[in-house]
Formats: sequence, C-alpha cells, structure tokens
Amino acid sequence: MSVPRRTVLVVWLLLVVRLSTASATRPQVQPGGLEPIQYTFRVIDAAQHLAGVEARVPTGGRPVIELRMPVWTPGYYVVEDYAGRVRDLRVEAPDGTVLVVPKPQNNRWSVETKGAPYVSLSYTLVAQGRSVTSNWVDVELGVINGGAAFITLAEPVRRPHDVRLEMPPTWKQSASGLDPAPGGEPNHYRAPDFDTLADSPIVAGTLVVREFVVGGATHVVADAGQHAQWNSDRSAEQIEKMVKEVWHFWGALPFERYVFLNVFRQGGGGLEHANSTLLTSSPKATEPTNRWLSFVAHEYFHAFNVKRLRPVELGPFDYENPPRTTSLWFSEGGTTYYGNLMLARAGVLTPEDFLASMSSAIDSLQQAPGRLLQSLEQSSAGVWTNSNSGVGADATTVSYYVKGHVVSFLLDAHIRRITNGRRSMDDVMRLAMARYGGERGFTAAELRATVEQVAGRSMKAWFKNAIETPGELDYSEMLGWYGLRFAAADGATWKLEARPRATRAQQNRLRALLTSSGPVDRPRSEAMAEGFDDTTAPHRAHRFAWYGVPLHATD
Repeated sequence: MSVPRRTVLVVWLLLVVRLSTASATRPQVQPGGLEPIQYTFRVIDAAQHLAGVEARVPTGGRPVIELRMPVWTPGYYVVEDYAGRVRDLRVEAPDGTVLVVPKPQNNRWSVETKGAPYVSLSYTLVAQGRSVTSNWVDVELGVINGGAAFITLAEPVRRPHDVRLEMPPTWKQSASGLDPAPGGEPNHYRAPDFDTLADSPIVAGTLVVREFVVGGATHVVADAGQHAQWNSDRSAEQIEKMVKEVWHFWGALPFERYVFLNVFRQGGGGLEHANSTLLTSSPKATEPTNRWLSFVAHEYFHAFNVKRLRPVELGPFDYENPPRTTSLWFSEGGTTYYGNLMLARAGVLTPEDFLASMSSAIDSLQQAPGRLLQSLEQSSAGVWTNSNSGVGADATTVSYYVKGHVVSFLLDAHIRRITNGRRSMDDVMRLAMARYGGERGFTAAELRATVEQVAGRSMKAWFKNAIETPGELDYSEMLGWYGLRFAAADGATWKLEARPRATRAQQNRLRALLTSSGPVDRPRSEAMAEGFDDTTAPHRAHRFAWYGVPLHATD
C-alpha cells in the first residue's frame, strides 16, 4: 500500500527515539546517588594463578550487611561456584578491628558492622579458569570477569562499582567495555551498577589494538594472549565489514563504543555482553577463517538479539536463582542464523559459504537422535541440566543452537513464500525490537504473535510442528522457494546446492536473502507501513530503549 513519505519518516523517527531512550531493566538509581564500592585487583602469585582483591564497601550505617557473589553468569546457562574460588576472606572495620563473617549460604557472607560507615574486604582469588565466565592470571595475561571476581552487596539498588588494576610490569595495558573511572587514570574503571560490572570483562597484558568507527560508534578489537602469529589487521578489516552490515540491518547502534576482547589461549567459547564480547581464539590461528568470523558475528549480533531484544525471563537478572525460558532457540539459534547472514550480505561469506554453513547445521541436526525425542522449547527450558549451556547435548537432547539455527532458516523461507517475498524474518526481528527491545522483553506467545503479524496469518501449526514438539523438519518449502536441493553424491545427503534447473525467480529469491536490506536500501519503517504499523502502542516514545546511550543512526 502507498504511504506518504512523511508518514514513513515519522515512524522511523519513533524507532530512533526507542533506540536512544534509557532501559529500565537495571535497578533504579537512588536519589542523590550512592557511594561506590571500590576494588583494587592485583596479581600476588602469577605462577600459581592467584590474585588479590581489596574492597571498600559502604554500609550506609546498617548494623548488618549481606555480601554475595552470583551463582551464574548471564549468557552462560550453567550454575557455577564463584564463591568457592575465594580464599582467606578478611573483613575489617575502619579502626582495623577484624569482624566476624558468618556464611549463611554458599555464596553469601553476613557482616556485623558495629555501625561503621564502611568495611574493608581483602581476599585471595583463585584465577586459573579458562572459560569465558571465570578468571585467569599469569605472567602475561589477565582475564577478569566481574561476577566471578568481585564480592558485592546484596541490595536491590543501583550502586557504582570502581575497579583499579595494579598492573604487574609484564601487563602493558588493559581493555574493557567499562567506562574509565572519574579522573581518567589508566586501568581504572567504573561501572554504574553491579549488572554492568558483571557484564563487562576486563582483559590485560600486552595487547594489539585496532580501532574503526561505524555509525558514529568506535569499535575496538583487542588481541590478547598468544597472538604473535595472528593477522590483526586482516581480522579487524573483516570484522568491520560485518559490523557495517549489522548497522545497516538495524539502522542504528545502541552504544558509543564496543570492544572485541579476543584472547588467544587454550580453552574455547565466547560470551556476549552489552557493549563487548569475550572471545577465545586458538593460539595456533594465523588468519580469520569463515568459522572464526561466524563465531565473532554471532557474539556481535547478540548485542542486539538477547542483550536488548530478550525473552522476558532473562532480565532483570537474579544472580542467585537461574531463570528458565523456552525461547533460546530464537535468542541463540536465531543469532547464529543472522550472524552468518550478516557476513554473507557484507560479502565476507560467498553464497556457497553460506549454504555450506547451513548444510553443516542441517547435517548436525539430522545426525542427532535427540531431535526425535525433545522439542526446541524443551531443550531451552531444560538447559540447566541437559547440556553445557546448550552445547554437548546427549542422545536424548536436541541442541537449541543447532536446531534453532535451522528453524530460523526455514521460518524465514516460510514467511517469504507466504508473503510472496514482501516480508521476511528481517521484519520480524525489527518489529520485535520495536515492541519489546530494552526493558520490555517478550514472552513466547508474543514472539509468535509478532511472526503472525508479519506473515499475515496464523503460525500456530507451524510453531507446533517445528518448535513445540519433537520430530523431523520439513525442508521442502525452503528447497522449493530458493531453488535448492540436497546433493546425493558421495553420501553428503544434507549438502545444500543450487538446482541445475533453478528458475530465475528461485535464483532471485536466494540472491535477495543474501543481499543487504538495511535502511540505506529500504527504510526500516516501510516494513511497519506495509500492514503492521505499531505507532499506536502506548510505549511508542520508547520504541528502542537501549541503556540510555546516544543514537548512532544510518546517515
């Protein structure tokens, strides 16, 4: 339908306001602000991977305060014992009196303050973990995760947390998504609250740093650890292409600065954060491969899908009671799908590369016996007990990463076919962000309703078959829409390839999938103008509420 250009512009500006308005998912700021908790972090025995932490903790004059550490880290769905890595905890009053610190539960400490305005903590931290949620220190490298490193107050308010690193001579610099502390001293950071501290890892050592600016936002690629052999320039160039495509896709970036913390060491995994990601890369790697770039793109797209557009259960965070959601197929599998799409649309992956990535996911799914026993919703809800945060599922479990990736591909093809190519999963992502990004969050029913509004019809049966119940997926619609087939040669039955006699229409549909569709090419508001305008919603002035940072929109 025809919509006046001015109307389209107004709708787009409403999206801009949503991007730039503060999120309410964090604890509320108290009138006048609160005195920060101040930490000092130092290495006390690099060979034994031991760090020392000192903290000055305000009491507010309370006779008793509760201290705690989380039992999990958002994004990594495994219960962990961070408090178990704390040794020799000592708490003193301002006059040096040692205070008794009973431990009412595994991750909590109770302190009788005797009315002191603050207490001083000191403890040894065992920092020998190689995961992206734990801490590591040695002569050359430091990796610090706030939730796993710093004891904090158990309180429902937003209090600043300062971290000062006392760097050993072999650590030349540090990097983090955290802002500098007031005064701007090197290696001194401030988080406005514990959520931000827990969401902002710090990496220190001898770093190779590359920077680029996209959409007004500075992006930092900081290589740490065993990186001497790594092509830092080439990796930053490829990442920049992907970032530009993500900017085009959303039309704006929700941060002023984003940091890729790329650590070369033994181990594995990556973890998303609001304005950074912690990546584990092989110390043997020399060049950015397609697989590595897919890994990076996945974590970067998470800054939008899951950190801003999230299942309602994933925020505000309760660090002592892990949440359960049925929507990780969308938040994780959908993120893998879109990470690879962004790389393909940016020209980093060829169409053949993209199809190879989808083939690999389909093959992995079809080799998993759990696909016939467990639904995507069940896999997501049971993540705390059925796998290692969705990875390494046993024979009775299906991976929401893998099947979610495949289902996202099939759902996209389904929407494109039933709307004759006028709408797609791109429109679902943007409409969902417009409605539920920031403080709102979405329920599983609301996500399906959003898909239905974009598709223009009920999706109840489709969701029941693909997401809510176990069983085989139907690939025929996707194959027919894009003119693809599964190659039967050499036993690779799940290898996608173009049909030799694919029609021009089918070829154009595949080309459209892998072609940039950012607001430079198509105003984001056009999708909403085509029959699912959401401008009447009561929250329209807060359409994209993302942590209160200035908007960086597409020119």
